[in-house]
Amino acid sequence: MGISAWHIMREKISVGPDTTAREVTMKIISSGLAAMPVVDDAREILGVVSENAILDAIREERDLDCIPASAIMVPAPIVADADTPTKELINLLLKSCCSIVLVVKDKKYVGVISRHMLMDIFTSPHYARFAAKDRKAPFSCK
Repeated sequence: MGISAWHIMREKISVGPDTTAREVTMKIISSGLAAMPVVDDAREILGVVSENAILDAIREERDLDCIPASAIMVPAPIVADADTPTKELINLLLKSCCSIVLVVKDKKYVGVISRHMLMDIFTSPHYARFAAKDRKAPFSCK
């Protein structure tokens, strides 16, 4: 089978459309991602808020506590199915300026993959052992 998006992704990292830009900023910083998925209660993807959008708001001296994520998100993020192989994920990221891919299963948001996460999995000393088996769980270096 090989390693797919499902094996690499981090689950449940997202914000809602009404989340303030300040809260989005804190979540971006704590997660280490360069952008944050914006998802509704039905787990449908609405867009992503990037570091650039936050920095634009700061430069414009806007109050981050008064800006909802929906006002600064990009509405067309890169999306891949949970079964997408790593080579396709890399191609998606290389062909775009985005730094994350949102992962869906049955058209519902299930996780996120960053460029750093892909680099990490392929440079991990545990990668060969993990890739050699048909896994039913996400990759972990523990």
